[in-house]
Amino acid sequence: MATIIQVTLISRKGYKPMSTLIAVENVNDFLRNKADYQQKAATRICAQRHMTAHDLTKYGYDGIKCRVYDREKIARENAERYAKIKAEKGWT
Repeated sequence: MATIIQVTLISRKGYKPMSTLIAVENVNDFLRNKADYQQKAATRICAQRHMTAHDLTKYGYDGIKCRVYDREKIARENAERYAKIKAEKGWT
């Protein structure tokens, strides 16, 4: 089964981070070919945002973060956060 990796580009000029999801065989495969996968992710972000690689450098996107994207864990955290907000506002 493929592992989902979230790749996020970070700007040093204060622009919002941009991220995309990529599928890899496993984490070890990602670590061996990290530069290729990061390049693929940057190209994908450019296509999604209608930008070029030159635009990324112009806006200061020079940092990159990668993490394993666990859908179940994120859904569980979101549900807990929304339940807390509902309880605080009295929407329950």
